[in-house]
Amino acid sequence: GVPSELRQMMTQTILEALHVRYPERTKPSTLRFQTFGVGESSLQQLVNNEFKDWPKEVDLGFRAGMPLLEVKLTIADPKHADLQQQCYQNLQQHIGHYIIGKDSTNLAQSVITLLQKKQLKLTTAESCTGGLIASAITEIAGASAVFEAGFVTYSNQMKQQLIQVDPAALEQHGAVSKAVVEQMALGAINRSQADFAIAVSGIAGPEGGTEEKPVGSVWVAWGSKGAIKTHLFELNPGTRRKWFQQMVTAISLDLLRRELLEITEEPRYFSRY
Repeated sequence: GVPSELRQMMTQTILEALHVRYPERTKPSTLRFQTFGVGESSLQQLVNNEFKDWPKEVDLGFRAGMPLLEVKLTIADPKHADLQQQCYQNLQQHIGHYIIGKDSTNLAQSVITLLQKKQLKLTTAESCTGGLIASAITEIAGASAVFEAGFVTYSNQMKQQLIQVDPAALEQHGAVSKAVVEQMALGAINRSQADFAIAVSGIAGPEGGTEEKPVGSVWVAWGSKGAIKTHLFELNPGTRRKWFQQMVTAISLDLLRRELLEITEEPRYFSRY
């Protein structure tokens, strides 16, 4: 049947009926949390190397998604809840800065929560993502408290008119450049009076790349007015234009999340991309 209907039947009817029929059997308990920037194989290898005495009562599982990896710690008996929590704390110590949050928390939710706690506001200046970053933010209830405006400036002309990018920078460096993405971020902050900005400019493909700037090249800028950071990623999307836009959105939100948490360790995807 339809997956959503099956899930509802399973949680509201089937599992409850099984528990009534077999009351002596305890229900498994699963602690779930979301990660970004660490792969399933890398995480499994870390557990194998660092936790030689991983308790057999706690089952480690994964559910790969786009763009997050869900990690599951499952116990069959509630009496092992302390072991479950200990395993979670151990993982936090080793990969804490890759953990986005528990349950179904996503990157946008994490960023919004951090901005709310600090009473700060965010703006976006997007080219290659076409507003996808702003859309991810505004999908979350309560986003209006931290997000008032975003700018989709797809053409060079709109970059100049809407967010004050210097025509000389566009002429000299091109739209996909460190100089331009920095100006996009600063221009968005100046126009919106926000505290932080995310700006992106890249080549989503499948055409439009050059030898110097191949398809998949994207400059990302993030930070506050006095401390804008930038990084060039080469994502190699091939013909997967939507994948490229989703990855740029995820990476951008994660970089701002790290900035708000004052995480200084460089994420693994800097070397991967």
